[in-house]
Amino acid sequence: MSEKTVAVIVPVYNSESALIRCIDSVLGQTDPDLQLILLDDGSTDRSGELCDHAAQKDSRVKVIHKDNEGLLATWIRGVRETDAPYLCFLDSDDYLETEMLAAMKARLSGKKEIICCSYTIDREWNGTQEKKRHGAAPGEYVGADLEEKIKNRILGNEIRTVISSRCMKLFSRALIEENISYCDKRIPIGEDMVITTPAILDAERIVIMPDAYFYHYTFVRESMVHSYNPRLLENMRLLRDKLSRILTDKGIADADQMAKREYLFLFFQEMKNELRRTGENAKGAVKDIQKICLEERSDQLAALYPEKLTDPSYRLILWMMRRPSVLRIMVIRAVFLLQQGIK
Repeated sequence: MSEKTVAVIVPVYNSESALIRCIDSVLGQTDPDLQLILLDDGSTDRSGELCDHAAQKDSRVKVIHKDNEGLLATWIRGVRETDAPYLCFLDSDDYLETEMLAAMKARLSGKKEIICCSYTIDREWNGTQEKKRHGAAPGEYVGADLEEKIKNRILGNEIRTVISSRCMKLFSRALIEENISYCDKRIPIGEDMVITTPAILDAERIVIMPDAYFYHYTFVRESMVHSYNPRLLENMRLLRDKLSRILTDKGIADADQMAKREYLFLFFQEMKNELRRTGENAKGAVKDIQKICLEERSDQLAALYPEKLTDPSYRLILWMMRRPSVLRIMVIRAVFLLQQGIK
């Protein structure tokens, strides 16, 4: 049984190169009132050994070694391994500023709540950083403000009102426990949305902290060009349906319309996935893109978002979706690959 206020849950899989930094960033927090749950998901490198070493040095560390089940099953196991009243999630490649938990705990009120900080992207190959924040303005949201400015705008926007990652947040554990049933192992990409969306919709209070770029997301060079995923469209369809169910269950008035608008942005990710096909995967890409656009009625999907999009790649894809001719697809694919630096 934990007597700590906050449990930091870290799924670990073959991350020995960054794991010590991650662990030290938690154990070095200015507020020591925490429990660190390290879940070794069947690592084949020295990650499990590093977890055990941390537990030997600090009694606040609890290590779980388990067979490989994937990220979703692993962080859910972490929730069940602690009874701390507040939960914080951290990926093992990432790290926290030392004052993060103290600053977030200072904002707690005892309600069912989520305290949100922002994050910094660390590009280690060139030493640059980029700060990312929530779409909602910093402040405390309760009552009508929470309903109108957060919950009724939670999905279907280019810039998310609240960033959908389970990380960079401090959750009342009830918000996680009561919504775990929505999690679905068939959705490996975008799976965080399936827990953060219902948690936000059930929250009695949400705080967006100002100028709080406490969470550091490590963007490794290999992540710049993601490999082609032939099952991504299926994943996005499942995610759309799950989000529609969540919105309906939680009483969002225009649930179906919001889910459709959100699917536009999920569809953008599928189009990027198809457009970046190279090598052997490039064969038939143009025809496949056209087929997907026609099947998904991309012209009607594009019409759901009349506002001007700020992301240049979204604007290109939207132009293609409105009339997915072979020529348009070929032009957009060439431009997209050039912009992405893919050969």
